Order: sequence, then structure tokens, then C-alpha cells
Amino acid sequence: MMTQERRYPLRIDGLDEYQEKLIDASPAWLKALRRRSVALFTEAGLPTVKEEEWKYTPLVDVFNRHLRVAVDPVSVDEAKLHVYQDEGDIHVVLVNGVFNAQLSGLDRLPKGLSILSFHEAAGRHSQEMELLTARLTPNDSKAFVSLNHALFTDGVFVRVEENAVIEPLIHIIHATACDEPDVMVFPRCMVIVGKNAQASIMESHVSLDAEVYVSDALTDIRIGEGAVVHYCKAEAENAGSVHIAATRIWQEGASTLESFAFAHGALLTRNNLSILLKGEGANTVMNGFYAIDGQQHVDNHTFLDIQHPNCTTFQFYKGLLNGAGHAVFNGKIYVHPEAQKTNAYQLNKHLLLGAEARVDTKPQLEIFADDVKCTHGATIGQLSEDEVFYLQSRCINRTKAVQLLSKGFMDDIINTVKSLPIRRKLNKLLSVKFPEVKL
Repeated sequence: MMTQERRYPLRIDGLDEYQEKLIDASPAWLKALRRRSVALFTEAGLPTVKEEEWKYTPLVDVFNRHLRVAVDPVSVDEAKLHVYQDEGDIHVVLVNGVFNAQLSGLDRLPKGLSILSFHEAAGRHSQEMELLTARLTPNDSKAFVSLNHALFTDGVFVRVEENAVIEPLIHIIHATACDEPDVMVFPRCMVIVGKNAQASIMESHVSLDAEVYVSDALTDIRIGEGAVVHYCKAEAENAGSVHIAATRIWQEGASTLESFAFAHGALLTRNNLSILLKGEGANTVMNGFYAIDGQQHVDNHTFLDIQHPNCTTFQFYKGLLNGAGHAVFNGKIYVHPEAQKTNAYQLNKHLLLGAEARVDTKPQLEIFADDVKCTHGATIGQLSEDEVFYLQSRCINRTKAVQLLSKGFMDDIINTVKSLPIRRKLNKLLSVKFPEVKL
């Protein structure tokens, strides 16, 4: 393994002292995890483009600075927060990775639902938290997952009881508010959905200020046997920020997951979405959309690990690139020998509006079962001039014509989201983006 001297160093002011303080304050199981994670990250360092997984996403420029961990409480402009909150939803608010009970609306939760800060949950649900973490954390845990484990201070724990049906959307807002640049935050979320339960959950990562910062987010979800979960992760942070996130999902048999990943804000976004199908007959939909321009960079890495028979997976990502935006899509499907009768489909489409826009896309299929159906495809293209001309011939100017055609491209994937509250929020976020689309 490469030594840290050959990798990019991470410069965080007062890091050693901060780590020891967190370890001392942690329960026994988390204390051990933190120590192991510190060792793993110290050995691994920040990944470089020499690694296949980071080949198209260089980090040297974004981490060529001194950072500090956000530890001091900051004042929050609640009016900026209300923009993201809709009536009827269950609001959970974290500021700089710390659960904020005052800004959250958790007074009257439906029966079968509990939402706690990590500190509270560590006392009541430590066994479940430790078990899920152990299941999802191999010894070679990736650098940013290890870093989050080592340095997160708080987070949110969501638990849906067996057979519970939660009607309102659970909207978790990870807000970052900085009074100076180069802060690093560590959002942390854990969700456990019991057997035959149903819930819709959305995580939104938003900025309340314009200061540049780095976010290293980690979410773990366990979906019980027969449960149905609608899940969306939306990134809409400010134009100078860096967003690196890992979402790890464990699905039991006959469960259904409909997930959607959305990105359009940060200067650099890296989304790692890993789904483990750990039971027969599990069904997974993992769709996504991004819209970027200028010098923005979005990297979506997905991994489907299918370990049991009769599972179905459907994956569809779309991207809209303007200016000199750069997108990366890497979708890996791993079918174990036991996973006979697997039906897996993967497709990604990219629309280039900017002359300097660029896409790197790569499917990875590793199939070790002989009775499966696995297909994939990818397209990269531009708008049809015939279609643009047709609209212009109907007295629609060129800019408006491009916007209409781009919106049609986007609506095709946004409309796959079955949860109406989630779809409404995504359209609201995109309504800000589309007036900027030009050609």
C-alpha cells in the first residue's frame, strides 16, 4: 500500500488534539471505531488520480489549503432555512453536522417513528448502531468514510418500527453556516427501517452562507425485510464548496428501495452510493440527475452488490452540462454466484450544452452467476438543431428554446420520483437553475 508521503496530505489545524478529545468523549464501541479509522486514514491519506476510483476527480487543488473543523456554534438565519421547509413535512435540522432540536420540528412524531441526535441514540440504540456500522465498514474502509468516522461530532438517528407506515416526508436538512472560509464539516446520519415498514426520507445539503467549505458526509441505512423506502439525497450547496459523500444501504429480502441522487450546487461533488442486496427478492431503483455549469465537477460512483437470487435493480442517471462543467459516472454491478435470476439494468445519459463541457462514463459489470439478465448503456450528446429551429420557427427565441428542450430532458428523470413531496422539492431547487441555462 502506498504511504502517505506519496499522497496528498490533509491539513487540519489542531487535528491531533481534536481527535483525542472526540475519542475520550465517545462510548466504548465508537471509541474503538474512531481509533481504527484514524489509523486507516493516516495510512491511506487523500486519494490521488493514480487510483482508478479517483482517476477523473483530482483533489490536489481543493485540499491545497489549511482547514479547521467547525466546532464553534454559529447563529443561523432561520429565514434562509425556511426556504427549504414545506408544511406537512417532518423537519430535522443539523447545522455544521450538529443536531439542532430548536430548529427541528419533532414535537409530535407519528407512532412508530423516533428521531434522536447521535448523542441520545448512542445511549438507547448503541447495539443497533454498532451492528449496522460493523456490517457496512470493512477493514479497508475508504479514506473519507474513515475520516468521517474519526471526526464527526454529532448526527441524526432515525428509527422506523416494524410494520409502521410513516406518511409525512422525513426531511433531514444538513445546513452549513460559516463565518469564515475553509471550514470542514462532517454530516452524519443513520436510518433503520424495520420489517414491513414504509417511509419516505430526504436529505438536503444546503449552504446558508457564501463562505467556501469542505463537507465530508456519511449516511448509513438499513432496510428490513419487506420494507418500502423512498430515499433522496439532494446537494444544493454554494458555488465554492466541496461536497464529498458516501451513502451505504443494506437491503434485506423482499424489500424495496427507490432512491434518487440530485446535485447542482458545489464546485466539486463526489457521491458514493453503495447498495448491498442481502436478501432474496430485493428490489432496487437508483436514479439520479445533476445540472452543472462553469467549472463545476460532479462525480457519481455507484455500486450494487447483489448477493442473493431473484433480485431486480434499475439504474438511470441523467446529466445536464453547461459551460466547462465536468461529469463522471462510474456504475459497478457485482453479481455473486448465488444471485441467480438477477435482473439488472443500467443507463446514463448526458446532454452537453457548453462547448467545453466533458463527461467520463464507465460501466463495470462483474457477473459470477450464469442465469442472469444484466444490460447497460450510455449516451453523450447535444441538443438537436432541428428541434431548436422548430421552436424558433414558432417565435420562441433561441435561449428560451434551449431552456424548454433542456427542461424536457430533465423532466423525464425527475418524474420517475414517486414521492410527491420529494419531487416538489427537486423542482423547486431546479427552478433556480434553469433561468441560468444559456447557449
